[in-house]
Amino acid sequence: MSGNAVVDRIMTGLEILVKVFVINGLWILFTALGLVVFGIFPATVALLAVVRKWIMGESDVPIFKTFAGSYKKEFVKANLYGLMIVLYGWVLYVNYQYMLLADGLLQLVMVIGLIITTSLFLLTVSFLFPSLVHFKLSFVEYLKFSFLLGVTRFYLPVLAGIGLTIVYHSVLFYPGVLVWFVPSLTGLILMSTAYQAFRKLPEAQV
Repeated sequence: MSGNAVVDRIMTGLEILVKVFVINGLWILFTALGLVVFGIFPATVALLAVVRKWIMGESDVPIFKTFAGSYKKEFVKANLYGLMIVLYGWVLYVNYQYMLLADGLLQLVMVIGLIITTSLFLLTVSFLFPSLVHFKLSFVEYLKFSFLLGVTRFYLPVLAGIGLTIVYHSVLFYPGVLVWFVPSLTGLILMSTAYQAFRKLPEAQV
C-alpha cells in the first residue's frame, strides 16, 4: 500500500470521526433546546435523518441544515410518539410490579403476557423513528407499519440489540471517550439495520 493511500485512509477516518462527533454535539444541543423532555425525541429523529443520508451514500450532506430541518419538521410528531413510548413503557413497568405480587398460575400467565407485549413493543419502537425519516405515511400508518415490520423482520432488531449491547458494554470500559459517541453509534446501528428492511420495500420515501 502506497503512502498516499495510507494518508487518504487516515484522512477519511478522521473525517468520519469528526462528523460523528458533530452530530453528537448537535444531538446534545437540540435536546437541551427542547428542555430535554421535549427535545430528546425530535433530536433523535434529526440524528437518524442525517445518518440515513450517510447510509444512502450522501456523505456530503449539510449536517446542520439537515439536522435542524428534520428537528423542526418532526418536532410535534416525534414528541407525540415519544409520549406514547413513555406511557406504554410505564404501563409495562406497572404490569411488571403486579406480576411480582402474583403467584402460581396467575404469575406464569402474567410473565408470558409481559414477555410477549414487551417484545412487540421493542420491535415496533426499533423501526418507528427510522421509518419516520424514511417514508411518507400518516401518524397511525407509521405505528402500523413499524409494528408489522417488527414482526416480519424481527431478526433485524435482534441484531441491532446485539450491536447496542456491545456499544454500551464498551462504554463501561472506556467511559471517558465512548460516552460522547453513544447517540451517534446508537443511531447508526438502528438506522443501518432498519435500512436493510426499508430498501426492499416499495413505499414512497421522504
